[in-house]
Amino acid sequence: MKQSCITIIGTGNIGSRHLQALCHLENPTRIDLVDPSDESLKIARDRYEEVTAPGKNDIMLHSHNNLDDLPDTLDLVIVATNSSVREKVIRDITNKCHVKNLILEKVLFQKAGQYTDVDSFLKNSSIPTWVNCWMRTTNLYKKIKSLLNHEEEIQMKVEGPQWGMGCISIHFMDLFSYLTNTGSFKFTENKLNSKVLAAKRAGYSEFFGCIAGQNSKGDTLELICYETGEESTTVKIRNGSNSYQITGLLGDVVLKTSSENENSTEDTSLPYQSQLTHIWANQILEKGSCDLPTYVESMPLHIELIRLFTDHIKKNTGKEIDTCPIT
Repeated sequence: MKQSCITIIGTGNIGSRHLQALCHLENPTRIDLVDPSDESLKIARDRYEEVTAPGKNDIMLHSHNNLDDLPDTLDLVIVATNSSVREKVIRDITNKCHVKNLILEKVLFQKAGQYTDVDSFLKNSSIPTWVNCWMRTTNLYKKIKSLLNHEEEIQMKVEGPQWGMGCISIHFMDLFSYLTNTGSFKFTENKLNSKVLAAKRAGYSEFFGCIAGQNSKGDTLELICYETGEESTTVKIRNGSNSYQITGLLGDVVLKTSSENENSTEDTSLPYQSQLTHIWANQILEKGSCDLPTYVESMPLHIELIRLFTDHIKKNTGKEIDTCPIT
């Protein structure tokens, strides 16, 4: 069987989790890791060894500090860098190698103009591209979608402390788009705290408060993030007389289902990144597509989120900016 070539660019926390998942690939695979930091490369390799079955030798790992020594043809490239350098990395890797497929981490870019520029570049390059908004790919949310009546209004509300509004909102926007079968979305309410705080990652910002909006069908999404608190974050989906509440965002979660005739509670789970990436890689390599949203689907949601946060920063700092410091 022909060996596949997969490259992960950026082997920090999320990149190393992609690598852990890829240890579950069953076909011969060459995986190239690219990161300027030797420490990040070592941590990624160590995490890979932690989860790889003893004696597994059909995956060959190669580490690099730059793009120079990669194979000429790459079946799949996962770009897991910070948003500030992602556009340059996409252009550099596709100019240097024949890239057949791309998976991009989110938030994609920090400037609205970058989205259309990269869209044109990817179309001209004919590279199928997906964005890692993973919630729609899980069995739990696929199940909930199958139960929804799309003739009735869908209301979705996310509420909890410190869940990372700056970088995680796009996940919920994508899930909302998936559940409602509607790509258009506009924020109509901004009740963010006036203070823009520094995120845990240096050079980036974090937001707290409430933002809400709706799609072209009138379905609504509300995102609430508190600055303090110990309770678990909940995702509530109301659809006519039925409602679904998921308590927890990863790992073990609780699903409460309510209808006119019945209420039920069940323990279930949502997978970690280290349990997902190999599934998408197999789908792409075998079928040419995967369950993630495409770049074209994700682009307008990203642009709307960037617009909201950029306008908020301008309003509360008095500074004219064209870069939204989220990653």
